[in-house]
Amino acid sequence: MDLNVKQSGIHSVALHTTYFQNRSGKVYKRAEERYLRNDLSCGLAQCGTCKDFGTNPLLKIENPVRNAKVGRHALIVDSTSLIRFYDLFDSSLLRDLIVTQTVWEGVKAKAVPAYKKMNSLCYEDAKDRFHVFMNEFHCETFSESSKFEDLSRGEELLLSTALYLKTHWQKHNVAPVVLVFDEDSKKRMENHYQHVMYLKEYIQNLEDPGKQALLDQMAAYESSGNGNEKQIFDEYLSHDRIMEGIASGTIKRGNFSVSRENYREATVIIDDQLTSWFITGNNCNRAVNGDTVAVQLLPEDQWTAPEKKIRLRDVEEYVKTADDMGNEDEENDDENDEPKAKKSKKMTVSTAKVVGIIKRNWREYCGMLLPSTVKGARRHLFCPAERLIPRIRIETEQAETLSQQRIVVAIDHWPRDSKYPLGHYVRSIGEMGSRETENEVLLLEHDIPHAPFSESVLDCLPREEWEPDLTENRGPLPRVDLRDLTICSVDPLGCTDIDDALHCKQIGEDLFEVGVHIADVTHFVRPGTAIDDEAALRGTTVYLCDRRIDMLPCLLSSNLCSLRGEEERYAFSCIWTMTSSADIQSVKYHKSLIKSKAALTYEKAQEIIDDPKEQNDVALGLRGLMKLSKVLNARRTGNGALTLASSEVRFDMDWESRTPKKVMEKQHLDTHSMVEEFMLLANISVAEKILEEYPDCALLRRHPVPLKESYKPLVEAARHRGFEIIVESGKGLADSLNRCVDKKNPMLNRLLRMLTTRCMTQAVYFSAGTVPVPQYQHFGLACAIYTHFTSPIRRYADVIVHRLLAAAIGADDIQSGLLNQARCTKICTNINYRHKQAQYAGRASVQLNVVRYFKGKVETCEGFVMGVRNNGIQVFVPKYGLESIIVLQTSAASGTTIDVEEMSVKVNGDVVIKELEPVTVRISVNEKNQQRPRVELQLIKPAIPGLSVDFDLSSSEGLGL
Repeated sequence: MDLNVKQSGIHSVALHTTYFQNRSGKVYKRAEERYLRNDLSCGLAQCGTCKDFGTNPLLKIENPVRNAKVGRHALIVDSTSLIRFYDLFDSSLLRDLIVTQTVWEGVKAKAVPAYKKMNSLCYEDAKDRFHVFMNEFHCETFSESSKFEDLSRGEELLLSTALYLKTHWQKHNVAPVVLVFDEDSKKRMENHYQHVMYLKEYIQNLEDPGKQALLDQMAAYESSGNGNEKQIFDEYLSHDRIMEGIASGTIKRGNFSVSRENYREATVIIDDQLTSWFITGNNCNRAVNGDTVAVQLLPEDQWTAPEKKIRLRDVEEYVKTADDMGNEDEENDDENDEPKAKKSKKMTVSTAKVVGIIKRNWREYCGMLLPSTVKGARRHLFCPAERLIPRIRIETEQAETLSQQRIVVAIDHWPRDSKYPLGHYVRSIGEMGSRETENEVLLLEHDIPHAPFSESVLDCLPREEWEPDLTENRGPLPRVDLRDLTICSVDPLGCTDIDDALHCKQIGEDLFEVGVHIADVTHFVRPGTAIDDEAALRGTTVYLCDRRIDMLPCLLSSNLCSLRGEEERYAFSCIWTMTSSADIQSVKYHKSLIKSKAALTYEKAQEIIDDPKEQNDVALGLRGLMKLSKVLNARRTGNGALTLASSEVRFDMDWESRTPKKVMEKQHLDTHSMVEEFMLLANISVAEKILEEYPDCALLRRHPVPLKESYKPLVEAARHRGFEIIVESGKGLADSLNRCVDKKNPMLNRLLRMLTTRCMTQAVYFSAGTVPVPQYQHFGLACAIYTHFTSPIRRYADVIVHRLLAAAIGADDIQSGLLNQARCTKICTNINYRHKQAQYAGRASVQLNVVRYFKGKVETCEGFVMGVRNNGIQVFVPKYGLESIIVLQTSAASGTTIDVEEMSVKVNGDVVIKELEPVTVRISVNEKNQQRPRVELQLIKPAIPGLSVDFDLSSSEGLGL
């Protein structure tokens, strides 16, 4: 914001001279006239003198929070305090603050983040607590010549403001307090003015228990040292140098992604071709998972390769106390490194270093304090629940109170001389281990919006007694009455948000009419409304084991938009005419009114199809759909579509206690594939239509072709089992996977398909026109174009696609902003993030409930080795969809060795474990880990000592069609 003054009330004119130096060192003199005024408000609401100056004074000086050192007062803060502690000023304990024009311009010139924060506080977030005072335009506070020889220019301008306001407010009994940062500055100013304090000194004297949180937050800044400590990390390049490097190509920008197997390693994807650079150790240079970073490629002789070693922070907790981990001088990060001679023989990869942070992805983190053995210690390490986030150093005197609670901590900054970022305690979530607390942590950890819908959102809903009406249209095209069709839905047991229904009827000798009918959500969710804004923010419905967090209020998601059996509902229908060979003759799109004849589960639909006695219209329609779906599936797989696998389980829940009674692996039925084929066909057909109408802004979904290098784990695993994987094309990959069958190991094919899934990148939403047309393709589905149309109740992407399709067929007017590519890209960015976080949250919920299920239980069952690392094995238990790392104790004495190249574990030279081979494990719950009780696997057969640590592969498992 620019600060301006009005053109009336001029008191005098001063000639102001400034000197500045250019880049070459030459000094220039600049003279300017300054119009000094006598009508600038002091900011005090009670001031009768200033009330008619045309400004809006907001400072009440009511001081509900008292200070032991001063009475009624306002605060004048210096620029250094604002720059260094700008986050503290969010607190309502710091109120009645005056920011002088001098400080404003100083902060703006020196620190962009602090300036943005100050601007938002003064004019948006906390404008009732802040007032900007134009001291360099006020006739009483500006002076060309120095009045105090011992003060700097900035100190003098602050002091002149304080002295003027002290006199000006005398009858109101209000004293200005100057808050400074520098010790010498405080001493100099105290020679001329009584009320000068450090910010910390002021907070310490507040008579409010909330001051402790502010002091804890300040301590994080102060603990970064005085600049004389040993610097651990390189200094970041300046913004200008980074921009110059990006322009010349010597520096790249990308997203920093920490490895889930080794927290000391990371990758940065630097371009649209998914080229990744490897980063390790101190070259990560204080980047945190999710940050947008500037990276520079190292000289080739410094390139290295991933360790293929399991390094999880949870493992460290067994061998280090919180005090050890907090002692940066004693911590030895290289103690477990491989010998340099062995490292030099590895095949290296492109290795880079972080040279700057372009955008921080910091947020508030959930977790716990690691216990300290030092009585009365203030410095503590906070352990985030999310493994990819580093420990955070905080200072607090509340450690004893917080030790048994889940708490929230925010990162403040990460100085070069600290192995850990510095942060502060924000709030407590609840008692560690309680179901409510752990569920709340899960949601906060994955950034899932889960607050109840606001009144403004609920005001957008129709009345609960609403009934459909054919004459109620949103556009010029009338709604089509399809209530006579035999339409039914097929969904999982217990599903209440039914998005889709289908029908099939024969209309000729070799002609069939097939329809996919999707809930017409956009009839109720109109653009620009509060309910639309909330749905756009949430992006998707989140499915947890014991609850569902809806994108839309229940009245819509489970009632008026849900295509329930025997109830009339508005729908958006995609209807094909096709032959028995599934050759499409024509396709039509309608806004429609339907009445589903049955809401079936997958199991019930399968039972109807398989029972020859069932000959009603629903059964005949289902059998027609099943026959056509098999043709469609054969055609897709023939074109190279992949059939992949993942570890999925479901729970039989006790809904009263919300605890799992039984864990069941999901069983695949033909009806699953039947529904999937027609949903895929509808999505492809709609994608073609909206792209034809809106080639520059259609919302589409693509799945990038994986890099050949990303298949390496799959290729090596198959090679060790005697199979060759072809990765040159999707067709070659699909065919070679089909050939990987071992009669002695029936699980082998499924395991290889799971590995294939993990080699894939995630499918993403994008706006047409933002990438080259060949990159529109969906690799996993082997189709050139794809979108999401079939689930608008639970995905905001489908809502946008419905609006585009409705406009394309004339069923609704084109909405403002739909044709704006930049807006579409912004929407895609959010829904990609929300979709990914919802997946992670769902998997974390499964893990949490598996732990609850196994409390007090021990079971021995079969597992399979999914990977061999330098210090352990990765074991998958199909029965429970459970995957864990077992760190093996290898030594010359035990005779146990690990051969990563051959993916095997040997005892006295004999191979006892091989990748993708079965092992026997015992499952139990280890509650010693305070961070979270976890499922522990003990290797029973073969009997090799090891330590189990639960392992999350959610970042790569499942490509999300």
